Amino acid sequence: MIVATIAANLILWFMPKHLTRQEMYCTWLVMVFITREADQFLDLVFHLYDQLGPGVQWQVIVLQTLFPGAIGTIFLNFMPQNRLKFIAYLIACMCFSVIFEWITILTDYLTYRQWTLWYSAGVYIIGIILLRYHLAFLRTNRKT
Repeated sequence: MIVATIAANLILWFMPKHLTRQEMYCTWLVMVFITREADQFLDLVFHLYDQLGPGVQWQVIVLQTLFPGAIGTIFLNFMPQNRLKFIAYLIACMCFSVIFEWITILTDYLTYRQWTLWYSAGVYIIGIILLRYHLAFLRTNRKT
């Protein structure tokens, strides 16, 4: 997970930017907030999975501050405007995310209790759609 976090942040730093700094900043913060809140409830309250073991792990907090913001910003940066292309992009991003999560299970970063990859696939689809609306919201308010 550390290697993936470093790689995602390097990609973010060097990729061609299609977002403004403000859009990247807002996206980063929203992704970190949503990830932290979701994991607080699903992991620590409902005990559906563990990240690096039961309870709060400081390494997880650091990784959740750096990884989701980078990945969400990368996904949003390359997100197509066209709806048909967006559907293909949505499926590709969801597949990437599910495969990445499966790798985190194989490497013992993530341990499922009552959670499944199918639940994650649904969450990723909703999250990517919300990212699209997030950008539309930011750009609408920028014009006023």
